[in-house]
Amino acid sequence: MTIVYIILILLQAGVIVFFIRHNRKKAAQAQPATNIPGTGTYAGTRQLALQVTPQQLKLNIPDTEQLVYGVVMDWDMGDMTTTLAAYITGAASICFSTGGVVTGGGKSPVVGEAAVEFVVTAQQYIERVMPVTITDLPAKGCVRFYFLTNKGMFGAQEQTKHFEDGSSPWLQLFALGSVVVNEVRDGGAAA
Repeated sequence: MTIVYIILILLQAGVIVFFIRHNRKKAAQAQPATNIPGTGTYAGTRQLALQVTPQQLKLNIPDTEQLVYGVVMDWDMGDMTTTLAAYITGAASICFSTGGVVTGGGKSPVVGEAAVEFVVTAQQYIERVMPVTITDLPAKGCVRFYFLTNKGMFGAQEQTKHFEDGSSPWLQLFALGSVVVNEVRDGGAAA
């Protein structure tokens, strides 16, 4: 049963890669989001996603707990980077280094549920991440995760080939992130 699950996850990831690559020309031609202050560029939009605070999300997290309230997943796809930002509130968006943003994902119940599951599952990986102050893009052929927590930002990186061969300990989180990307792309409003 486990091998079937892994194969299904890899097939899902392959479909997502196909659709993202297929739509990259559309994304490159899309207008940058200009209705969000501080955006208009990929770097600006990504930086805003990384700076979201619990207060902005109207979360009241006790100081005695460490809670992952947001995950930013940067995925190097060769000729572009896709960035997913998802929050425990169900809000989610995607931006592409080639231009274009897909926002409004949290307005769809399917997207919201997928985003929440992705962020809640990230909590299980908290022991695998390291505190970070620099939020670089992933190396070539890698995916980088940034966990936004009430105790600071944490990060980790994994090579894409380990997702493809099913050997990554990050496989479940990556698969859930891929589902969010797919749902946002299908249900979000292009900006």
